[in-house]
Amino acid sequence: MKIRVDRESICMGDDVLPHMVELEVSEDMTVEEFCSFLQKDRYLPSLDTEWLLRYGGQTVTSYHTETKELTNPNVSLTELIHQSSGDNEFVWIIKRRLH
Repeated sequence: MKIRVDRESICMGDDVLPHMVELEVSEDMTVEEFCSFLQKDRYLPSLDTEWLLRYGGQTVTSYHTETKELTNPNVSLTELIHQSSGDNEFVWIIKRRLH
């Protein structure tokens, strides 16, 4: 399935290119698998940062890039899409930089 992902910039140098990407992901992908997928692709900067994944105006998970701590790891992306408006856009926002 195709989803759109965007994220906030973490510094001025990070603003050079847009962060909106369209990804093809598995229909059964969970939030945990999604975070792992994005980390392998280095989409989320690996600075000691806590990110919030937002979908449909609601926070889905909190993800810590250094410790890999994650809330709601088993939530299905497909379920989220089907339970709401059917929009396929997910947005990462910075909750806090830890160092």
